[in-house]
Amino acid sequence: MKTKPVHFLISLSVVLVLLLVTQSSMARLTAAPSQATAAATMAGTTAAPGTLAHLKIGYSTWVGYGPLFIARDKGYLAAEGLDVEFVKVEDPKQRFTALAANQLDGLVTTLDTLSQYYKAETPFKAIFGLDESSGGDGIVANAGITTVKDLKGKQIGVNVGSVSQFFLEYELQQNGMTDSDVTLVKMQQGDVPAALAANRVDAGVTWEPHLSKSVKAGAKLIATSKDTPGLIVDIMVVRGDVLTANPTVGKGLMNAWNKAIDYWKANPDDADSIMQKGLAGFYATPDDIKADLAGATLFDLAHNQTFFGGTGKGTATDTLQFAIDFYTKLNIITTPVKAADMIDASYIPPMAATPAATK
Repeated sequence: MKTKPVHFLISLSVVLVLLLVTQSSMARLTAAPSQATAAATMAGTTAAPGTLAHLKIGYSTWVGYGPLFIARDKGYLAAEGLDVEFVKVEDPKQRFTALAANQLDGLVTTLDTLSQYYKAETPFKAIFGLDESSGGDGIVANAGITTVKDLKGKQIGVNVGSVSQFFLEYELQQNGMTDSDVTLVKMQQGDVPAALAANRVDAGVTWEPHLSKSVKAGAKLIATSKDTPGLIVDIMVVRGDVLTANPTVGKGLMNAWNKAIDYWKANPDDADSIMQKGLAGFYATPDDIKADLAGATLFDLAHNQTFFGGTGKGTATDTLQFAIDFYTKLNIITTPVKAADMIDASYIPPMAATPAATK
């Protein structure tokens, strides 16, 4: 990859993220003494009767994560005995660094990104799916570039190590190219629109709401995840030690998510409003949420049962193994790993048995 060394900057940013995560927890305890007992109960231990198991879960700005805030604000998480603090960490590398350092109990990310950061000494598990990108991720380019093949020899802004790179590498491969045919310019997904507008790059890879922002500013959309079904799937990830120490965590998160999706289906307007306030920043109105949901398919219970059930084509195991093989060929994954080590579907309620036919 044609990127310049950024080890010092990454290290500094990681330290700042860990400090922010820690300070966030301390501020929470100071501001709410009545919740001190609950917040002090780490997810890695069983909560005492009458208290809530406190979890810190990292996330980035993506419409598919919106139902997490419905689960929080409608009390579904609390009903499951969970006090969840959602910590915004936009860069996936920093999220996984915080997870490995026990500064986060869990995080949300994509299956392909998960494969890059798995380590046997700090294991974590994908326990259920949140959504599938069905147009919410894509490649945008300035004038003169209308197809992926036109990217050859161009500078492309991309968050290296994120799902954006995975999507780019996949599209290049499908068009007979590799990243050696382009110049990767490392940047956060939210910086792509401005970089394109200023002509600092020829093209960029990002996701909503940044994708639409680029198009509104004049960039051309040349490829989206709408044409790659099943490739980009977001999942809930929890540290293995947290799941082992408190078995109710995985089941509680799953139940709260299912209730949030049911609420969204029954009350879309109010649900969009809750998600807009939760994600904030990039979403000014609930209509912005509604627009971006057109590029994502939220997972309900039935979808999770199908996606995490079995190991055949189109399942979580199949998709994750594809990502592992893909990144291994690119030498991004250098230590042998297996999809089965990263998935635990035991927290997803099984499908109801079909009644036997009678005459």
